[in-house]
Amino acid sequence: MVPAVGLLLASAGALQAQGVSLWLGAGRSVGDSSSIGVKTSNLYAAVQLDVPLLPIAFRAEGMVSASNFRNAPRSLIANAVIPLRLPGVQPYLIAGYGAYSYGKPTEVRGYNYGAGARFGLGHTGFFGEVRRHDKLKKSLVTVGITL
Repeated sequence: MVPAVGLLLASAGALQAQGVSLWLGAGRSVGDSSSIGVKTSNLYAAVQLDVPLLPIAFRAEGMVSASNFRNAPRSLIANAVIPLRLPGVQPYLIAGYGAYSYGKPTEVRGYNYGAGARFGLGHTGFFGEVRRHDKLKKSLVTVGITL
């Protein structure tokens, strides 16, 4: 177990040196009147590529419902991120296009857009964002960590 954790941390360090960061989080709909619980939450994972000489970053992400992880509709989205690279805090705008309910008969494709902020130094930190997903007809708030 310890060697596996060491290998994972070493791999994360190597990826960070290349401008790649891992984003992990959970979110829920804004303005959802149902009680806060697992059944209304989403799990979120993304990989972001930051190119220091370009004013934008690229993020590939996936979302799935936390209540029914195995059979839940999955969303796969590609985004462009415009970060304001400041020390300690990094506000950003994000927009993208993706497939919602990917691989299911109910699959739809659509746009998303929003804003967020990442707090921390280097690639390690915390983030929070609000995004409107056009085809889902709802806005999601997501919070998590970056590695």
